[in-house]
Amino acid sequence: MNEDLRKPARGAAASRPAARLKAKLADVARLAGVGSATVDRVLNERGNVAPETARKVIDAARQLKLPRSLPVPYRRGLRLDVILTRPETPFFERLNRAFIRVAATLDHSVIVQRSFVDESRPRQVAERILATNGHALVIYGQEDPAVIEAAATVTAGGIPVVAIVSDLPTSPRLAYVGINHYSAGRTAAFFMARLAARAGPVLALCHSFQYRAHADRISGFRDGLVDHNPDLALGEILQGRDEQVLSEQLVAEALRRAPGTVGIYNAGGANRAVERALAARGLAGRAVFIGHELNLHSARMLAEGVMTLAIDQNPEEQARRAIELLLRRFGYHDAAGEPNEVPFTIYSPENLVDRPDSDGPPPARR
Repeated sequence: MNEDLRKPARGAAASRPAARLKAKLADVARLAGVGSATVDRVLNERGNVAPETARKVIDAARQLKLPRSLPVPYRRGLRLDVILTRPETPFFERLNRAFIRVAATLDHSVIVQRSFVDESRPRQVAERILATNGHALVIYGQEDPAVIEAAATVTAGGIPVVAIVSDLPTSPRLAYVGINHYSAGRTAAFFMARLAARAGPVLALCHSFQYRAHADRISGFRDGLVDHNPDLALGEILQGRDEQVLSEQLVAEALRRAPGTVGIYNAGGANRAVERALAARGLAGRAVFIGHELNLHSARMLAEGVMTLAIDQNPEEQARRAIELLLRRFGYHDAAGEPNEVPFTIYSPENLVDRPDSDGPPPARR
């Protein structure tokens, strides 16, 4: 075959990438609502473009997968607003400290501000979302209509929202960063099915089904028991709102109603309440107790044989990935990011060190 027929002319081959790039630049211009010359000035840093216009161009380029970094002159400062709850609890203390550590590593033009709201008042959470002065939001909240509407409102105003720890899938959030809670629940069921000494009822405790994380954990646990050991019957599902006194009362009453209980799965944070309720019935160390999060209290329970396993959702990793996701969104770097789904870690008495670190989870033995 004639070589000229097998290969395109050098000029034609060279022109195709240039033509495709020109078409993409035209798409960027249309999406940003500016002219092609403005796109050229922004992407090639030729100047004479208002910062807000430049941001529109960069955002459009990123949405269209054009591999460009945000030019340094247009970085006027980025404020990331993190809304959490209950800083006095071990888990949110860990998460708060994680955001502090991440913020300390960032460029001085990036500000990570943290605030705490009363999770029992969704309308108050919604008001805090609407009052944000940040360029982006990281929020932990209930899947409540007021919270969803507030997230939709700020998103429509150009403020991206990242849900952390518990997803808000019915909102137009940019992303969810956290573990697969359904998988965590199934994991708890897998171990419960193999560690329970005999057939019998199993109790489940959670915060409430208003949080997608807790609903998914319980759903995974229920399905996992059916698949792994149908002789273990999931009895009562208790919603203690992670309140120690209420949770202890609910578990104690459920144990009285089901004296043959062989295991408890706590999908929430009130592990000490479960410990006290088990001790009162003489079941501490006898019933399988699988809970969540590794902290000073759960580490002690694991070491003493009260808790069987702890499923830790690595809040430090969640904080880091949420911030990096937003830094990519605003063009602070274009490197490929890590997955938004964070792996969880299973702890037993065999992979704990003697003295947990109060600033984070007890490190595992290697």
